[in-house]
Amino acid sequence: MITDRMRLRNEERMGRPIAGPLPRIFATFGFAVFNLIVITVLLELVSWAIWSAYHAKHLEGPENQAASPVYEETAWAKGFWQEEHARQKSRHPYVPFLLWGVTDWHGKYVNNDEGKAGVWRRTKNPARDECKGRPVVVWTFGGSTVYGTGVPDWATLPSYLSRVLNAGSGCVAVSNFGVEGYVSNQELILLVEQLKGGGRPDIVILYDGLNDAGAAGPSSGDPKPHFSFDSIKARIEGAMSGRLDFIRESYTLRLAGAIRGFLFRGYSSPSVLAEAHTKAVAALNNYEANLRVAKALAKAYNFRVYCFWQPSLYYGQKPLVPFEKQLPEIATRDTWSLIITAVYKEAETRATTGTDFIFLGTIFDSVPEPIYIDEGHLGPRGNELAAQAVAQYIQVSF
Repeated sequence: MITDRMRLRNEERMGRPIAGPLPRIFATFGFAVFNLIVITVLLELVSWAIWSAYHAKHLEGPENQAASPVYEETAWAKGFWQEEHARQKSRHPYVPFLLWGVTDWHGKYVNNDEGKAGVWRRTKNPARDECKGRPVVVWTFGGSTVYGTGVPDWATLPSYLSRVLNAGSGCVAVSNFGVEGYVSNQELILLVEQLKGGGRPDIVILYDGLNDAGAAGPSSGDPKPHFSFDSIKARIEGAMSGRLDFIRESYTLRLAGAIRGFLFRGYSSPSVLAEAHTKAVAALNNYEANLRVAKALAKAYNFRVYCFWQPSLYYGQKPLVPFEKQLPEIATRDTWSLIITAVYKEAETRATTGTDFIFLGTIFDSVPEPIYIDEGHLGPRGNELAAQAVAQYIQVSF
């Protein structure tokens, strides 16, 4: 102790800076932070390399959809998917009350046109000069399956529906109000906004099912009112989880999540599965409540409304081709797929005992050919068959 005091006095006399504990603490802290940053960057680079190498050999998302046999022997498939990959990477615009909408996009195969009613996917309708008088106006609402994810403009469900409904001597104009990711909650608000804007349909078609079932979610608790609910809620409320969203998008956490999913594939949370029936009932209660409001609007605005529950690979007895059997959720029967199956079962039960909507979940049970590009989206042939099924119920009067 005496020696230290003498050293400090000597340093003071010689004008040297005194090396106290505080500078050493800052030095140690700075060195630790620097090492942490270096380790994080290296870990992110390694994770990116592993992630990229894996996905180069194991196609998922749009790349896997493009491998569906529904595109075999189609000259346009390669060019279409190059365009579709670019479109799916584009940002969706914010829309009041609805959260997001359709991106303004124009290409050889996919076109979202801006008009008085907003930006919407192009539908192949008869030329105006072919119509004598005012056409029958048909509005179609739904998620990505109505929008037409994975197919060109001419192969969407609304385009095929227009073709079927215009097969006679009349004239029908079909509008595609499908938005990727929408559930029936958002579609109802969209219908109200279009009516407020002065639009007057003769017929409104609501084509739902998979998104409403998916919103029930693989986690415990009530169904979500829309997709990305938790992250959007956290951002609006300024929660810390919302401010750290970018961390969840890192390749390190993506890889960790993929490894966890691989290790626990096929595992279904007992607590969530115990809620499966409760979730299904809640999802259908919400869906049918939206349909009742839509029918009240139909009465007030003098149009007819038809409601359909769409088909999906999660449900039914379709003869599966090898590609359809290999789709991850179908192959593993994880919690997500089991919850959706429960919702579909509840929907079929209610459709057979009521008149609120028409259940189309089993329309492909006798179709052996490949029609799916993933668990819910259809190729051109699938959309054509679905449009024919919908058209059977539509009563068009000229």
